Amino acid sequence: MRWIVRLLVVGLLVIFALKLRERQSVVAAVDDGLASDRHGIAQAEGYVDDLDARIDDANARLRDLDGQVSAFEARHADGIPAAERDAYEQLLGRRNEVVGEHNDLIARRRSAVAEYADRVGRHNARVEDANAMAQESAPWEIVQDLWASVVGPRD
Repeated sequence: MRWIVRLLVVGLLVIFALKLRERQSVVAAVDDGLASDRHGIAQAEGYVDDLDARIDDANARLRDLDGQVSAFEARHADGIPAAERDAYEQLLGRRNEVVGEHNDLIARRRSAVAEYADRVGRHNARVEDANAMAQESAPWEIVQDLWASVVGPRD
């Protein structure tokens, strides 16, 4: 009779170990996916930081060109002479190019920040799922699940 009880206990321990290993492998796979998510989020952060630096550079160039345009206009308060019209128009053209570049960078940054926020939201949802799965993979939870499958659900 003792051999039957011992075999039953060993069988239950084997089942417990298999369930524990199965759940831990699922948690490990989810953790690998989360690591990939974190890598993507870090890349998105780097891209936004790069755009911020490029926007700051465009702002500095724009301020410089605005100063040049203002100085040019201040020297010619009565209007730009025909002899200097080409130089003035080139200066305005460079300023307008920088404004266009700045606007493009702002639009790209808005898009990148929205994508970053989406990634973070999806990652946080997956983290919550992984935490719940890890909780279910705790040894005591496995024992309770096995007990419920043998005896019936707990109330």
